[in-house]
Amino acid sequence: MADKAVSSNTSTTEKMDSMNDVGTSSRSLDADNLIKNAPDPVFVSDLEGKILQANDAVYELLGFRTDEVLEQSLSRFISPEETREFTAALREVIEKGVTRNARLNPRSASGEVIPTTLNASALRDADGKVIGAIGILRDMRELDKARAYSDNLIKNAPDPVFVSDLEGKIQQANDAVYELLGFR
Repeated sequence: MADKAVSSNTSTTEKMDSMNDVGTSSRSLDADNLIKNAPDPVFVSDLEGKILQANDAVYELLGFRTDEVLEQSLSRFISPEETREFTAALREVIEKGVTRNARLNPRSASGEVIPTTLNASALRDADGKVIGAIGILRDMRELDKARAYSDNLIKNAPDPVFVSDLEGKIQQANDAVYELLGFR
């Protein structure tokens, strides 16, 4: 699979280079190395959401082969509602040049829905023209489990327990707090 991924990435680099008329450059190779070696799943899409490049962490997260991901629309992996959200985020990234965070739940090859966060940024050519987007996914399964565990600990604690933000505003409290204070 590694040989397949390398040849696909080279092909993607050539497509990206032809899209922006820069040709093969050390900057392009640096970008390829950053994407390839990133610990988090990283992908590059065109302006329509078609995946042009992805690192091994994407394949590991989703359980798909290289040929099942590259040249595919992101809509193949996410729900229609999330596809609309991603499209809106992509438009915002393109029009405003901002970084956008979104919660996505792609479906893996085994059918598992994987909670992730997506950080998307505009991908620009040498002239600054937006030619696509670069997305970084963060697998949220372990964090979601940890949050559920801590919520359960707080809820079921026999003593009053609350969580506040840095300004002192109470964000979460258990029933023992309300009993102690006499109101909700």
